[in-house]
Amino acid sequence: MSLSKKQKVWVYTAVAVVAVLVVVIIINLVISYVIETKIKSSLTTKERNNYTIELRKVNANILTGNINLKDLSITPDSAFIQQLKNGESDQSTAVYAMIPTFRLAGIGIYKALTSKNIDIRKILFKKATLKIYLGKKPDKHPEKAENKMNPDSIFIKGLEGIEIGSIELTKCKLEVIDLVDDIQIVQSEDLELEIEGIQLTELEGQNNYFTIDVDHVIIELLNERINLPDGNYYMTFNRLYLNLSDSLVEIDGFTFKPTYEDKYELARKLKYTSEIFDVTLKKLSVLGIDFQKIKNEGLFYTDSILVQGLDLNILMDKRLPFNTDKRPKLPNESLKRLNIPVYIKGISITGSRLNYQERMPNTTELMTAILGDLDVQVSFATSVEDSIATGKSMVVKLKSNFMDLTPLRADFDFPLISRVDTFYYTGHLSRAQMNEFNQAAYPAMGIKFIQGQLDNINFSGSASPRFSKGEMTMLYHDLEAEVSKKDLLNTNKFLSWVANAVLYTSNPGKNTDIRVVQMEFERVPYKGFGNVVWKTLQSGIVNTVLPTGKTINEEEDQESKKEKRKKRKERK
Repeated sequence: MSLSKKQKVWVYTAVAVVAVLVVVIIINLVISYVIETKIKSSLTTKERNNYTIELRKVNANILTGNINLKDLSITPDSAFIQQLKNGESDQSTAVYAMIPTFRLAGIGIYKALTSKNIDIRKILFKKATLKIYLGKKPDKHPEKAENKMNPDSIFIKGLEGIEIGSIELTKCKLEVIDLVDDIQIVQSEDLELEIEGIQLTELEGQNNYFTIDVDHVIIELLNERINLPDGNYYMTFNRLYLNLSDSLVEIDGFTFKPTYEDKYELARKLKYTSEIFDVTLKKLSVLGIDFQKIKNEGLFYTDSILVQGLDLNILMDKRLPFNTDKRPKLPNESLKRLNIPVYIKGISITGSRLNYQERMPNTTELMTAILGDLDVQVSFATSVEDSIATGKSMVVKLKSNFMDLTPLRADFDFPLISRVDTFYYTGHLSRAQMNEFNQAAYPAMGIKFIQGQLDNINFSGSASPRFSKGEMTMLYHDLEAEVSKKDLLNTNKFLSWVANAVLYTSNPGKNTDIRVVQMEFERVPYKGFGNVVWKTLQSGIVNTVLPTGKTINEEEDQESKKEKRKKRKERK
């Protein structure tokens, strides 16, 4: 039977399509075999540069541009790990990877064959286990032998460039391990990460060697939880975003919390009195980061750090002993002595809150100090020697509502070039009812305000690492107070009567001038900046309301007494 002209066209078309499909399938099989052979031959099971690399299976499909590597493992040699731990290697890190699914998706095969440039739409790591080992930094850095690979470069033969659309990690596990101290620094059980904008460009004058160009990298990490060393704390965040082109880092929904619901359970694990932190943060933005300075000079330079919605809770259980060997630095001391050079033009903290609490040995009531509606502005925070040499100071301006009620303002001037590390401060506390401060005053000072009106407090002074002094003007009237027994559990009516008999009930008093009193405090060397500020202000309040200038129960700070006794013994 003869076919019509139209039928012949359909038959010829069908044969042509089948032929093309057969040719494509054959080409796909051949090229897939070549790709699989090349990959397997390059990833042999014998040791390569301190690592053993194994691969079970490779699937390649030129129609989709996908290459799938199954059960890829990269294992550092045990001898290499030991060298890292001892600082005997010219490297300080090693990586272990077990990757069930490693996919190169959307590869431009035609472009790769014709121009020797590869475009990869996505690199996918699925359910991978990744470990980063941190060793001891080598003391010496030997000269790199000629023709040996630079640690900042990658050897790929026969290509001119590689561009990667994105790298995606899905349901992966990440560990960072400190080999020297034998501790786990970071543990992440369900890592979700996407990186965009990576390019590999050939090094000028060095054929087949490529450097990783990350100038346009974008990294987004979502819903992550990281367990910290010792198991005492964990941190989470909803989103971490880094954009190198825009010089931007953002963190949304950050928390830093104890792993114990009962914070006193954590306190009991500690040997000494120490801060227990509970932190939440709505948003952190770091703007204007100079990534080139970080990469080339190791200098962290940024225009501004914006902190929004910080809720900082600090608890100290003072029933534990203090670590008297500890020597915390003041802010200006700490900044100048940072291990890495830092230059931050400005830090802004807005819409935030500080809740500081202390559990005293002889009371069940917590000493509580609250800074609500906290606004802090910091300018010129630097540890760079050339910047310090200009003579400028780091300036901190703080505004808040003390105990969530009374407007408080405090300004600090931290000269960075000063050899004695003295800083200066001024402040103002507005009108309030005196009993609003009982949560702070009663557990700490043993005094409870029954009534009285504070008109305002103005103070100014200076502090060095050893001593703080200044002046305070505290205006108030109609003061009445109770004084506790030594155990702070019951009110002693007789002492309260005596106290009210000798207290200055007003400033200025009837037919008297305004009293301006001295503030002074000899620093307890193992306590920090907050203790210096609070104890100095406390001395001003006591000197204002008492003619003797001492606390009501005439007790000195016990830790200060111990330190003085220790000094006397050392002199003998």
